[in-house]
Order: sequence, then structure tokens, then C-alpha cells
Amino acid sequence: MMPGSFDRKDCSGIPEGNEFYRVMAEEARKHAIPLSGTFELTPRCNFNCKMCYVHLAADRIPLFGKELTAAEWIRVAEEARDAGMLQLCITGGEPILHPEFETIYREISQMGFFITLQTNASVLSDNILCLLEEYPPQDAKITIYGSDNEIYRAVCGVENGFTRTDQGIRDLLQLEIPVMSVTTVIKQNKDDLENIYQYTQKLKIPWIYTSGVKPSVRGAETNAREVAIDEESATDYREDVRQMIQRPAMKDEKKPCEYCRGYRMSFWVSWDGNMRFCSFMNEPDISVMEHTFSEAWKRLVEYEERLQWPVSCRTCEIRHICRRCIGMLAAFSGSADRVDEDYCKYIQAYVEQERRRK
Repeated sequence: MMPGSFDRKDCSGIPEGNEFYRVMAEEARKHAIPLSGTFELTPRCNFNCKMCYVHLAADRIPLFGKELTAAEWIRVAEEARDAGMLQLCITGGEPILHPEFETIYREISQMGFFITLQTNASVLSDNILCLLEEYPPQDAKITIYGSDNEIYRAVCGVENGFTRTDQGIRDLLQLEIPVMSVTTVIKQNKDDLENIYQYTQKLKIPWIYTSGVKPSVRGAETNAREVAIDEESATDYREDVRQMIQRPAMKDEKKPCEYCRGYRMSFWVSWDGNMRFCSFMNEPDISVMEHTFSEAWKRLVEYEERLQWPVSCRTCEIRHICRRCIGMLAAFSGSADRVDEDYCKYIQAYVEQERRRK
């Protein structure tokens, strides 16, 4: 039977259970050192996944911003290295579709970072595979959305999606690049989880899955509310709520960002050059083009320290039970300053339902 749980997104990039990284992360957080970063190279993607919060069609990109060039990404990487960055995730969209991906990857991979390449693995051309063989990442994180082409058609809107992804994974394994995999669970693939698990077991690659679907506030034409599974379907979510009712863990004195593993030690640079602490948010707009990396990082830390829960959260009767994150609230409401009323009502009703079951 399939193990695992509905995983909460870890934004820090720092692996759990590793004592070396744990100690290093504690020091980085103490001194506000940007130990871990994510470069979101592009919103381009050859898939059109129903739950994606980033993807933009090529003709819509200019409506939202301008992709950074290879020279600009390389400059940011050099400054981030000098500021203390050690762990780097390269993602998108589909990062390989950045027009200058090969130049970006080749230069950045020689700067000494532990690199995770996050990709759907379906566009690994011979040139890309040769590049990865010459400069192998620490690991490749592959999104797997189904166990056959039919599921991929329903989730990603493409033909032969599984076939291409499967071939890409096998090519990476052939190069002896460690592969880990993640599945976002929506209505279109929720009944396929056991098959996905069996597939990853056959290839002997780690796998996690998450039901953390959030609306896009960044221009992607998706509707998370239509495709998200009901939280009632996640047994671990129900158990989490029960435990929170018994032992409330949300503290009035803690700032929103203090609940993030990446607090004061990690960052995200969006495809148009804005430094943020959360990929789901469209704020703050701290440009790494208008500022040096160190200046942008200082502004981001200051933003994290100033950020407060919305007023309605601070006065809510279940505020100590509701395991919320500020990125999630901002994704549903469009801003970190307010809460979506329908979302609030849903959580309150669900908590009340679990209280009555006691």
C-alpha cells in the first residue's frame, strides 16, 4: 500500500534530517544569511497544467514583465554566491525552455552551488543531456502527474506527456543523476496515486505528493478551486486538525514568516527579477535589477520582520488552531494584508466539524 502523506511545501531548499544542514541553517537564520535560493528562470512551459500558478503563454509574458537574460541571471548568481548562497534550485515554468538556458546553467553550475534542477523531464534534448552530463546537478526534482498518457492529457493538456517524462527520467538515471519526484494531487489524478507510487518504486526514486493547490495571483490562467481535491479526502489533514485542536500550535507572538523554514535564510527570484520569500505571492516587488543582490536581500529580511497577520487573523477565535501560512492566505485573497472570506468560512466550518467528532 502507498505510504506518505499530503506534504506541505518546503520553501527553504534545505533537506530535513541532515544534521550538517540543520546546524548551518540555524546559523544562517540567526545572522540572516541567504543560504538557499531559487531562480525561477521563466514562466514558459510546454505543459499547461490545470493547477500551475506560474505558467504563461509566450505571447502573454510581455503583459506581466520581462524575462531576465543569461547575463542578468549570472550576475545575480555571482552576487548571491558572495552573499553566502550555497543551495540553489533552478525552476520555472519549465526552466529548460528559457531561451538562454544552456548558457545560464553552464555558467552557474561552475560557481560551487549544490544545484537542484526542477523540471518536468519531457524536454531533455541530446544537447541538454550532454550539458547535464558535463555539469551534473546535485539532483533533479521531477514533477510526475500521472502513470499514463491519458492522465497527463487530463492534468497537463498535452499528448504523450507520460511517455516523454518517463524517457527523461530514465535518461537522467542513465547519467547517474539522483532523481526525486513530486506529484501535485488534483481531481484529475487523485485516483492514480497508487499507480504513480508503484511507478516510482519500480524506478527506485523517492516520491512525495501534495494537495497544496493554490490560486495564482501571478497571471497564470488556472482555477485552483475547480481542480483542488476536498481536504476531507486527505486523512492526514483531518488528523492534523485534530492534533491542533488538542494542542494549539499557532502563537500570537510569532510573525507569519517565522513559521516558514526559509525564514531569514532563503529567497525566491521570480522570472522577471523580483526577490520574494514565497513563490505563491506577488509581493514584495524587490527588484534584483534595480538593487544589488545584497541590497535586495536586506530589504526582503526587513519585509519579513515587518509583516503581520491580517487583522481578521489576529482576532479570529480559531487563530491558534488554524495552521495557516501567509503565502497561502495571500494566494487566496490576492494580498498578504487580507483574508479570503470564503476560505475563512471553510476552515472555520471544518474545525467545528472536527470538534464535534471528539
